Amino acid sequence: MIQMPRLVLTRKLNENIIIHDDDGVLAKIKISKVDRNQVRLTFEADNEIKIDRQEVFDKNAPTN
Repeated sequence: MIQMPRLVLTRKLNENIIIHDDDGVLAKIKISKVDRNQVRLTFEADNEIKIDRQEVFDKNAPTN
């Protein structure tokens, strides 16, 4: 498994997280709903950026 840097954030309803590189914004994540033990996230990104749930990514990932 590839080790990636980890960042833990606390956000409130309607606050955003921006994912970017030196060339600009790659994706914007908004906390759009909080209800008991669930959080709804809204993702905005260009069509070239692939966004999946972990279980979908794992299912479709190539095996080595």
